[in-house]
Amino acid sequence: MRQSKLKRFFTLHLPLALFVIYLLFPFYWSLCTSLKREETILQMPIRYLPIPFTLDNYINMWRDVGFSHYFTNSLIVSFSTTVLLVLISLLGGYAFSRYKFAGKGGVLLIFLFTQMLPGVMLIIPLFEIFKNLGIINRLSCLTFTYTTIQIAFCTIMMSGFFSNIPKQMEEAAQIDGCSLLGAIFRVIVPTIAPGIVATGAFAFIGAWNDFVYALAFMSDTKLFTLPLGLSMMQGEFTVNYGGLTAGNIIALIPVMILFAYIQKYLVTGLSAGAVKG
Repeated sequence: MRQSKLKRFFTLHLPLALFVIYLLFPFYWSLCTSLKREETILQMPIRYLPIPFTLDNYINMWRDVGFSHYFTNSLIVSFSTTVLLVLISLLGGYAFSRYKFAGKGGVLLIFLFTQMLPGVMLIIPLFEIFKNLGIINRLSCLTFTYTTIQIAFCTIMMSGFFSNIPKQMEEAAQIDGCSLLGAIFRVIVPTIAPGIVATGAFAFIGAWNDFVYALAFMSDTKLFTLPLGLSMMQGEFTVNYGGLTAGNIIALIPVMILFAYIQKYLVTGLSAGAVKG
């Protein structure tokens, strides 16, 4: 028994522990650096603990650098993108899952093909469109951009979730007096809640982390998103390591909260318990 436990420790527990340390060390080092004073960050020998401890980097980033505006802008863009994508992909995914129409396979192939295009190829066409619409340097152009580039993948994802739901569920709801939209939103949507949450999380993270499109379409510093704000911490000759790592930690907080909340949905069966027998 003792030999079995030792073997399990060296073949399973120890490698897993080392792997977890390897994954988490960059996050720890960012947190540790963000809590150091500027003069001690590059000091030798390297200090693996934030001694002396300070919150000046966070205070300066949030209050003086204007990181609160970047944070708010990213929240607005990411949340609006998520709402739009979930609503559009919900209806589009239902149509692809439930209806047969001419060219359905071709449309799906086009959707998949759009995911193979490099994102930078769309910058110039989108810039010209937004320029003619007069919405360059506005948060709305970022929302439309992220919705456009993610709508194909989200629709395909949502279509797969709808395909796991028996059609008899919505038919039964319609017999009881629901309209088609009523059956979708009252019966089907609660059943595929894990799928909707997964799609929404994908949309939110895609909008939250984008740098290229924000850099191309935004020039007003008051409308910068978090990635653009973080890029300002790197100058031509110097790098504000304390502010940069503090901004990284601030940017991680909403994502960590999001995944902590949606984890229970991601591990839930998509249609478990929806149909008896």
